[in-house]
Amino acid sequence: MVETPQPEAVAGSSAPITVRRLASGVLGYASGLPLLLVLGTFAFRLREAGVSLEAIGLLSWASIAYSLKFLIAPFMDSYSLGPLGRALGRRRAWILLAQIGVAFGLVGMAMGDPATGLPLVATACFLTAAASATQDAAVDGWRVEVAGAQEQGLLVAAYQLGYRLALLTAGAGALYLAQDFGWNSSYWVMAAIMVAIALLTVAFIPKTARDLEPSEPRAPGEALRAPVKDLLGLVAATPIAVLLMIGLYRMPDQLANVMSSPLYKDLGFTNKEIANVTKVFGIVLSIAGAFLGGWMLTKMRLKTVLIVGIVASAATNLFYGALAQVGHSIVMLTATIGFDNVASSIAGTALIAFMSKLAASEFSATRYAVLSSIYALPGHLLAGGSGFVAVQTGYPVYFFLTFLSGAPALVLCLLLSEPKSSET
Repeated sequence: MVETPQPEAVAGSSAPITVRRLASGVLGYASGLPLLLVLGTFAFRLREAGVSLEAIGLLSWASIAYSLKFLIAPFMDSYSLGPLGRALGRRRAWILLAQIGVAFGLVGMAMGDPATGLPLVATACFLTAAASATQDAAVDGWRVEVAGAQEQGLLVAAYQLGYRLALLTAGAGALYLAQDFGWNSSYWVMAAIMVAIALLTVAFIPKTARDLEPSEPRAPGEALRAPVKDLLGLVAATPIAVLLMIGLYRMPDQLANVMSSPLYKDLGFTNKEIANVTKVFGIVLSIAGAFLGGWMLTKMRLKTVLIVGIVASAATNLFYGALAQVGHSIVMLTATIGFDNVASSIAGTALIAFMSKLAASEFSATRYAVLSSIYALPGHLLAGGSGFVAVQTGYPVYFFLTFLSGAPALVLCLLLSEPKSSET
């Protein structure tokens, strides 16, 4: 069996657990909103504008920003952003700064047209993804610090709920707006929502105990040594098989998601059909899946939930392959989306809970950023070539290959021995 390191104790917050859960949901919404706007929804917008599958696959590399959060996380653990940090608290200051960056990036995407000015829109997309990844790293640090290990399951479930509601907004909401008012107006509305979230962050999100600690170094680089040392300790104490499992766990989802939006367009589904089935119905099912995943974590070992998640999320890709063969079928699309969203929610909830336990330390943002980068990078790197593979093999074969990509993670999950504190 592969032994995982024991988590360390974290600080907490004086805010009631109900407030922390609501705040986790709000920040989950903030983290989820930009994701589809630079990935799935953006891919559909690109295909509608006549952009090739190869180019769509390459532009999915914007998601690599989510794999580089470890570059900024040590600064988040060490610097409080001066007066802004002293006024809001270190975690909230970084979250607010990132949310402002996301809003500006979405404004750039709203002002461009992929059909005539793809470089401008692509640049704004990459900037939005970078700001979004920064926000995720700050939110991850906040979530790990604001509650002890025993409460992480509750916070993760609330986070996932907010995240899924944001996907509904950025998915169905953006598609409805695009259908009636055009893509530019749709992205303007999304930018306005992000501004509203930034205001809510200042007014509602509670501070963690460490938010009040002084964190400005007296010498350049002095404060970075401690989180980097802590990170090296985590990597040294974590078996390579555990890191590989994290890196491979969501690969079936990542490879399928890049080509799913172009598939819908090529099969002749309209914006509103896609919004109704893949976004509205799909998000409802994903919310149910998040609650199911949270419930499973209270009744089963984390290892068991991880195994269920990888098997189900990989099997989803067989549904996509079948949809590609059936063609324009609302029934088949509904079945595919329903299974996909429940499976991915269970898998996502299990993996977040697992990584949150490993990340618990004084430098939680750095730890979690590195772990989430490990889980995101392999699939996102391979996704850049997904368009070339789909063009050469066709959609059915492509999605069968993405189904097979889940096998290594399954084997590693079976060999996993989780920390004792995560067992029920």
